[in-house]
Amino acid sequence: MSPSLKSKHLIVPTQYYDPETFQVNHLVGLFLAKGWYVTVIAPAPSYPSASVLGDCTSAVFRHHRLRICRFPTLKRNGTVFFAIINSLLYAILGSFLTILYALRYPRAQVFAVQYSPFTCIVPAWVAAFFLNKKASLWIFDLWPQSISALLGRSFAIKSVYALIDACVSVVYSSFDNYFVSSPSFLVAPLVCRLRSVELLHSWEPSHVLPRLSCDSPSLDLPIRVISIGNLGVAHDLALLEEFLLFTASLNYSWSFVGGGSGMSRLHTFCTSHQLNHVTFHGFLPKADCLQLCSLADLSIVPFRDSEVSDTICYRFVSSLSVATPVISFGSNAVSELVRSCSCGFILDKSDSPDFSTPLDGSVSGSLSVLVDVIQSRLAFIRSSCRDSAFALFESRFSETAAEASLQRFFVDF
Repeated sequence: MSPSLKSKHLIVPTQYYDPETFQVNHLVGLFLAKGWYVTVIAPAPSYPSASVLGDCTSAVFRHHRLRICRFPTLKRNGTVFFAIINSLLYAILGSFLTILYALRYPRAQVFAVQYSPFTCIVPAWVAAFFLNKKASLWIFDLWPQSISALLGRSFAIKSVYALIDACVSVVYSSFDNYFVSSPSFLVAPLVCRLRSVELLHSWEPSHVLPRLSCDSPSLDLPIRVISIGNLGVAHDLALLEEFLLFTASLNYSWSFVGGGSGMSRLHTFCTSHQLNHVTFHGFLPKADCLQLCSLADLSIVPFRDSEVSDTICYRFVSSLSVATPVISFGSNAVSELVRSCSCGFILDKSDSPDFSTPLDGSVSGSLSVLVDVIQSRLAFIRSSCRDSAFALFESRFSETAAEASLQRFFVDF
């Protein structure tokens, strides 16, 4: 089915798309449900593996009001060089195809979802700047501030990123609507300079969620902790390793799903210390990952304190979607939600030793106290704490909540 020139049409240039599991998939689904025609421009899917996933070899795939236009990139091999080349290829080929479809459908809007690196929004910016297309941006990464925080704060780095920050500001200024995935982004210097910024959380569509069990497991079963998603430089791996060591002789069972440089380090650490209560599953299909998470007592969100960590991450949303309470590291947006909504625990090693364990289930302090509190409140974790986690999901991170956040946006369009 081809859209007419007067149809509502959205062009979504993105570095990742289904079967790769990113939030842009749900965004496209919501626009389709609203009656829009959507053209997705993306490279052949290869995340996280190095090979093309599924039956996605055709250059153009059409299904009702959805068109997916694929283009080739270099085979993923994990090196920085290939990542840079693929980012440049995406910026060039993606821009060409975005211009092509923007000219073909004069009334089309453009929507970019900004992950890292920054090149992922170049095709949308090209259409907005050169063709004067109405364009919107959903920000998931405070680039370049987050990268600067990771690399350090020397004078040379500050100077380089001040220049990059100026360039990013110029690019951002070409967009018409802005959405941020975390409330902490609203006060960031880069975002404060923008106009019409709204909060749009990630969400999980109800049809992808596994059937939740209503039976409370026996208190004699191990305390099951899971980590879903990649681990890397943004995560407090040292504290996570400490946590694993501390629970080695206790009734705990750990599962890790995903990859990344941090996962490799953690696997080596567990092997060298013979931590037999830890299991690594590698990458799993989304449905299997959610099912495994739904069976866990707690899901860990191990971000270290930095500008990178202050996001409402996908692992947090996915955990809430299956009613699994969370252990959050440090003081950040996730920890604030955990504290205010009584849906888990907080481990903040920077807190003073004079901590408390309030009735809402949150806790800050040492690992020993955290483990004691979890053990003593296991019945709470496996009952009302799960209810609180799912209630938070339904109120802020469900498809209904996302649709409400975008309602005025749809009207404006």
